[in-house]
Amino acid sequence: MNTYKFVEELNDLRDYFILADPFTLLDYKKENNLPDNLISNFTTTDFGDKVVEKGKMIALARIQNYPYTIYFNLTGKNIELEKAENNIQIRQDGYLLEVTQGKICLFTIPYLHKFNLETIERLLVFRKAQIEISNGLYSVSILAGETQQKYGKEPTLEFVILPVTEQTQFTAILNCRV
Repeated sequence: MNTYKFVEELNDLRDYFILADPFTLLDYKKENNLPDNLISNFTTTDFGDKVVEKGKMIALARIQNYPYTIYFNLTGKNIELEKAENNIQIRQDGYLLEVTQGKICLFTIPYLHKFNLETIERLLVFRKAQIEISNGLYSVSILAGETQQKYGKEPTLEFVILPVTEQTQFTAILNCRV
């Protein structure tokens, strides 16, 4: 399958979504001796920016509290938000994402408060926006807007995820509103 769709994804009343291979993020936490409370560490030090620049996770800030339709597009073709009936409002290119355990997940801030293996196991059970994907380095473009769904236009996030080489550079604008 080349495009995956998930409906009614919520951001747990917080204004963030996180996209990551959670095991890659856990390995980064261990390698850098970071505490389990990653959110505190990321907001009080420069590790938050570093982890995004290194492709260990992508943080999407200022996400309104709506149920979202989520697309993972692994081909770069037939992008939903670029179709005529839809309304693309934002596009951010230049993100990198490293996958080491064959899975990526879209999850929320509460999982970062105590980020350990037990938390990841809960995440994999309770968060439905996750896909299996080959290990490697990927470029990620994030598109936001509205797509035509069964009952009208709905808020949508679309991730265009394409394999790249290790020489590909991170070029996204940190702290940009998605």
